Amino acid sequence: MVEKVINGIVAAMQDDLTDKQLQKLENVLVVQLHGLKIEEECTELVVSERHWEKILRLYIASKRLENCAESTLQNYGRCIRMLMQALNKKLPDITTNDLRFYLAVYQERRKISMSYMETLRHYISSFFSWAADEGYIVRNPARRLKRVKVPQKIKKPYTAEEREHLKDIAKTQRDLAIMELLYSTAGRIGEVVAINREDVDFYNKEIVLWGEKGKQERTVYLTDGCIYHLKKYLDSRKDNNPALFVSLRKPYRRIGKKGIEAMLRKLGLSAGIHAHPHKFRRTMLTDGGARGIPLQELQKYAGHKKADTTMLYITVKQDAVKASFMRCIA
Repeated sequence: MVEKVINGIVAAMQDDLTDKQLQKLENVLVVQLHGLKIEEECTELVVSERHWEKILRLYIASKRLENCAESTLQNYGRCIRMLMQALNKKLPDITTNDLRFYLAVYQERRKISMSYMETLRHYISSFFSWAADEGYIVRNPARRLKRVKVPQKIKKPYTAEEREHLKDIAKTQRDLAIMELLYSTAGRIGEVVAINREDVDFYNKEIVLWGEKGKQERTVYLTDGCIYHLKKYLDSRKDNNPALFVSLRKPYRRIGKKGIEAMLRKLGLSAGIHAHPHKFRRTMLTDGGARGIPLQELQKYAGHKKADTTMLYITVKQDAVKASFMRCIA
């Protein structure tokens, strides 16, 4: 019961405090309430507030303390709200068949991919597992939801020609610098837009990225081409915004994820190329693997916790497979 009271306080303060302050608040509450007994009146108060929206806020607060990215927290919240509003039942009354019915109808109406279907199942399963562990429900209805078998499609990286084509038709120094940085660092789009000018170490040709997933720092490096275009872009700037990349017009605000995605989408349409920020990350990791960088080093460079994740990014070219076969087998 003490743990539930602490979770309630942390959830109530999450909009007013930073993640670091929330963590400190939780630690202080744990220490101060250790050994204390919660009276029955308090128990009744907590139980009376067990509406699914409040339980969802507690769940999001617990995931935030696990260092989940804000974008991931928003996805969790959106998924569970849509589920609860669609079913219109009390949380303890929801059954496995309710969840199966919801997912089946959702897929039929929205024509979503198997990959997104599995993502929804994961969000739902995570929430109900947490609710069962915390004692808000007696049984976890999501426990018997089977994983969705997702066909593994090979997502192709850019070819060297495609990258050159995109650079040729880029209209500004900023767009050139963005594409070079996305490739050189293999950074996630959220990590790249957060970079400030002072974060770039031109002397050592490196940048320390703050990981969007896992909240860990990692050092990435800059090619000579990237440094050239970055310096040329920064020399052309006339604003005082500390952000590395800003909008092209006043008031020169930091460019966001959607801004970069829109820029690349427009270039891609002109070039007849599917252009997306994450594709530069895949391309760099594929090129690194093809040129002999060990998998463990690529994993560290990408900021992946597991090597299996890195392998999903790396496209092994058939020509390389044939050459290795001819050299080692034939």
